[in-house]
Amino acid sequence: MRRWAEHFSRTADVLVISDTDAPINGVRVEKLFTAKAGARNLLRVPRMRRLVREFSPDIVHGHYLTVGGLYAALSGAKPRVGSAWGSDVYFGPRRSFTERMIVKYVLRKCDLVFAGTNDMAQETRNLGYRGDIAIFRFGVDAAVFKKKAPHGTGEFRILSIRPCSSIYNPHVVLDAFRSVKPHLGKSYLYMLDFGNSIDTIRAKVDSDQSLKDHVRFVPMRPHGEMVDLYNSADIAVSVPNSDSAAASVLESMACELPVIASDIPSMRDWMDEGANGYLTAIDPARLADKMRKAYSVRAMLPQVGRRAREKVLDERNQGTFESNIRVAEAVYKKLLSA
Repeated sequence: MRRWAEHFSRTADVLVISDTDAPINGVRVEKLFTAKAGARNLLRVPRMRRLVREFSPDIVHGHYLTVGGLYAALSGAKPRVGSAWGSDVYFGPRRSFTERMIVKYVLRKCDLVFAGTNDMAQETRNLGYRGDIAIFRFGVDAAVFKKKAPHGTGEFRILSIRPCSSIYNPHVVLDAFRSVKPHLGKSYLYMLDFGNSIDTIRAKVDSDQSLKDHVRFVPMRPHGEMVDLYNSADIAVSVPNSDSAAASVLESMACELPVIASDIPSMRDWMDEGANGYLTAIDPARLADKMRKAYSVRAMLPQVGRRAREKVLDERNQGTFESNIRVAEAVYKKLLSA
């Protein structure tokens, strides 16, 4: 979101209405909503409509259809653009009748929708959308996210690149590592120290000495510092239930860090099994097998990583932020000209 807003602020006035007042360079940020307030945020809609009316936008864009997309639909401004991010079309509408009705309402109001993958675009169609769709992946800045020197410690380091939140299945990652650890030599699992499941993950680690000695928690850090984290590992793991073309996966690949990813449609577009990464069922035993396989060919992982970066850099795959933002600019201009 920050990269999107900063980019368009170079040529336009950008207003971001959010649940945080974190600054964005060159962008006006208004903290109007409250995180995790749910339906109570609807009480702020009249104030949002006044802000939007005063700003008088040429385009109003809602990111994540069931949240930002809803507020864009209620903003009173048009044309309206929505961005599907993953769970808003894959998970929410199946879990909740209310979310299904929200996303259907939002899609009726949209003049254009961005989807992260072709499969996600089809899911958006399945929810009733009949308008224009463009593929947009947040992508990676390949000039920043690139290979540095190996960590050179003699350790085999597995990095879980998603927050410890339930949708990313951190318990599956932890259980897989515990079962396979005796077969991985001097190995360590690195987990991000935040997310809605972090307390139970930490408790699970603290209760098992064998895990406590081999699991390291990584605090939240600025986006620009993630390149050093990716370069500190030998293999990355990302096993969400649903996903778009996740930025963290593409950033890892750009850093020549092979990824073990969920065997879901969005990741099948990126992983050529064994050549530039690995696919796994969301199951501790199956994930453990892929960890063991990666360890067994650890001398070859740099070659796997180089092929991963090549996949990201291929312009046809829209793996870089620059290739995607050109798509966004083109469809914005088309929408405005219409």
